[in-house]
Amino acid sequence: MAQIEEWLKEDQKKPRKQRNTGTKIYNRLKEESEYKELLEVGKQSVINYVSKRKKEILESTYNTSIYGTHQAGWAQVDFGEVTVTEESGAEVKLYELIISFPYSNGGYAQISKRCTANFLIEGLIVIFEYMGGVPTRILFDNMSSAVAEVKAHGERKLSDTIERFVLHYKFKAEFCNPGKGNEKGSVENKVGYIRRNMFVPIPQITAIDEYNRQLLKRCEKNMERGHYKKDADISELYKEDKEAFLPLPAERFTAIKIYTAKTDKYSFVRIDSNYYSTAPEYASQQVWVESGADEIRILNTKFEIIAVHKRIYEKNVMPTIDMKKYFKLFSEKPRSFLTSPIYLKLPEIWRDYFKNISYDELKKMLKILTPIIEEDKLGDATAVLELSNIRNSDDFISSFNALTENMSKVPEVITDTTPAQTPYRQDLSKYNDLMAGGVR
Repeated sequence: MAQIEEWLKEDQKKPRKQRNTGTKIYNRLKEESEYKELLEVGKQSVINYVSKRKKEILESTYNTSIYGTHQAGWAQVDFGEVTVTEESGAEVKLYELIISFPYSNGGYAQISKRCTANFLIEGLIVIFEYMGGVPTRILFDNMSSAVAEVKAHGERKLSDTIERFVLHYKFKAEFCNPGKGNEKGSVENKVGYIRRNMFVPIPQITAIDEYNRQLLKRCEKNMERGHYKKDADISELYKEDKEAFLPLPAERFTAIKIYTAKTDKYSFVRIDSNYYSTAPEYASQQVWVESGADEIRILNTKFEIIAVHKRIYEKNVMPTIDMKKYFKLFSEKPRSFLTSPIYLKLPEIWRDYFKNISYDELKKMLKILTPIIEEDKLGDATAVLELSNIRNSDDFISSFNALTENMSKVPEVITDTTPAQTPYRQDLSKYNDLMAGGVR
């Protein structure tokens, strides 16, 4: 066995494809070793032993070089879950992206509605730019947002976007052994630490972008404390991490997925489980989609932007619609209006009103509303419907004009061609005589 161990140790210095296999070691024991006459075990036993020892040596070497001694400039990344309160008061689950630095025990966090590859990239880019550099090595677990496939011998096939991201920022991407996420203990601890210290009590968040900007500052402030083991502040040790960082590339990486899609008869395009509007003239046509973590951009075949939408992660949400672009289209096709996505996006009072009027009134009202919506006055129109007794389109026009027209200034009726007028001045002297008791 000592001879096998020696050969396996030597193999660590050789190219992977020129190392001993179990069969090769068995043959060498029989042919080259001084123990060949004492070899009593069978071939399969030797093969099994060699396979077992190779895995142990690989794991031991991997853990020692990457996880046992942490160099300045190395980082670990992971996702965790946090609960926050939205502006409406509802509690929702979000995801915290954590990057930690085992050498200093420093770290940063960003939050998102999803733990997707796009957010992993965009969150790290924001952190890189805030730090002013890039870690030399980053350890991930086998998160599906980064790893497309775990191959034999521990090799990983990265998702296309992640692979381009790694090459762009030039850091070395390392991964935990399958099923051993505990190998990144630094970031595992940091996930819990940040959740306990920055999300208790549960925060109310109205704008994630602004909250994330403040979160970076809070994380940096939190480094002004002693290291749990080393006789120094985390902030001082973190300076050594930063000194080891790689420089930021000249250009920012764009974390988007680009692909083609076809619009439906309403010119909407389906992305994941939701629909996004383009423009009426793009019905049933091919378009390009640029899908980012927070934004959806839709372009025509000439790569001209048609529409830009905030990305929706909830499933089966009402379509996002630019009402200005679409209302005129449906005002010309009243019969299809009541089954269209734009009808469902109107306030409930309008939906009820349209359901209870005649076809002729529907045509009239759609044409009346078109310029109102184009001028962003749907709110005024809705107020008219709520406050007035609207029986038909004429009633609506009268009430809407009364609400929106400025009646405080009377139009001037005298023009340049108006004949000169002599102002009439009343003679009040007779009244003076009367009040004084004079003769009438």
